[in-house]
Order: sequence, then C-alpha cells, then structure tokens
Amino acid sequence: PLICAAAVAACSDAGAPGTGGIKPPGELTIIQLPPASAPIWNPVASFYAKKGTDREVRMYFTAPGGGQGEEYMRLRVDAGSLYKRPDGTLFQVGDSVLITVTADPQQIVFDYQPSGLTFNPAVPAQLKIEYAETGGDLDDDGDVDANDVAIEQVIDMWRQEQVGQDFVKLGAVKIEELDEIEADILGFTRYAIAY
Repeated sequence: PLICAAAVAACSDAGAPGTGGIKPPGELTIIQLPPASAPIWNPVASFYAKKGTDREVRMYFTAPGGGQGEEYMRLRVDAGSLYKRPDGTLFQVGDSVLITVTADPQQIVFDYQPSGLTFNPAVPAQLKIEYAETGGDLDDDGDVDANDVAIEQVIDMWRQEQVGQDFVKLGAVKIEELDEIEADILGFTRYAIAY
C-alpha cells in the first residue's frame, strides 16, 4: 500500500511546471535508441479523442520478420480528459479532436499535436513510454554497467513546450522491472525520457 500511495503521489502533479527541475536542451541527455534497435512500426500515429468516450493510441516497434512488435508508447485520453482546444474554447460532450503523435527514430522523444491542447486536471491524459529497447545501455556507450544502473535511478519524463525551449521534469512514476515510465499529462507538447 505504501508503494502504491507513493506512486499515486508522484503522479498527481506530473503535468505541473516546476515540479522537479528545469533544464535547457543542451543540459539534458535524452535516452537514445541503439543503432541496432528494431525500427518503429508506426512512427506516426493518429486517432480521434472524443469528449465522453475513452480512447487511446499506441506505438510499437517492428517485430522480427516484420509486423507489429513490442509496445513502445501508449497515450490514453479518458472520457473526461479533453478540456480546452488550443484556441482556449472548452470541449463539450461529443466533441472530438484529431491527435497525432510522431516518434523520433533515434531518441526517446515524441511530439504530440495539436500543440496547446489541454486536459482536465481532475482527469488528465495518461502517457506511458517504454525504454526496454535500449537493452539497459542507457548511456549509449555499447555496454551495460554501473553507469547505466545509476542513470536508471535518475531518468524521468521531461516536457518541452516548443523546440529549443527549456525542458521541465515531470516527476513521473518509473517501473524499473518493466522498463517503463508513466505520467499524467495536462497538455500537448514534446515529451522525452531523459536525465
């Protein structure tokens, strides 16, 4: 129960600015996908989120021999999550919006559009990103050692509002046994796994 409570507490303010640090892009190290990594099966994925209906989108790596392989990213938008459009107007039940996610082919960073879309703080969207494809080599030096173990202790999900702007640490929930990081998010922008 204490672990669950800590996980919920860590996730509760995960979209709020300033919850765990701010770094300019030059001071942040984004986790890289290895050169031998399986290609992303669907590097661009779109779906319609609809107020009043649970919806989600997933990205996958390509399986050996082709086709859909292991899950890479999942974005879930619950029935009550949609709040405001980028122009500030409120969503009403039945309204929908096209959401498009684009994955970087070399590093664990994703772009979410439309930029400026916001979610209800009481029912945030949920984002899960897996980093198992790194094979544990989080510093991208070709081996798995104590440095990688230390990096895994400090990696987190980071948000960047616009390319070139500072990144804000979210304080996400990391499940090391599953090589995944999960966070509640309050809006659209770029998200990365980094330290």
